[in-house]
Amino acid sequence: MSTPVLLPDSVFVVTTNQRYQKIAKNDILYVQAEGSWVDIVTVDKTFRLATNLGQLEQQLNTTDFCRVSRKHIVNLNHISAVQGGQLFVEDTELLIGKQYREALISRLPILRTKINPVQSNKSNFHEDALH
Repeated sequence: MSTPVLLPDSVFVVTTNQRYQKIAKNDILYVQAEGSWVDIVTVDKTFRLATNLGQLEQQLNTTDFCRVSRKHIVNLNHISAVQGGQLFVEDTELLIGKQYREALISRLPILRTKINPVQSNKSNFHEDALH
């Protein structure tokens, strides 16, 4: 058995009738575990595979993907917002598992400021000062 070639930008998934469909990794929004199946949700389509999330996570093997819960792996390039224990991929809201939050936040290119957003809500700063 030969060793598979790793394509840096694409993966192939088996669809109906044993067809191997190429998917650009950048088109993958997120991956979701559904029982004994895994759904790969892309910009255009959802692919259902008979595998588990751990195996798929190893096969994706790229810095663009991050496990955010027991049920989800997200493409970091498609995260539009993070708020508390939730993140948003396009219009889909996903929960962030407590044990995965710190790893996720450390991988996001967050611009740091002098004022912590939590502290700024408690300060005496008034929005009227801007006008």
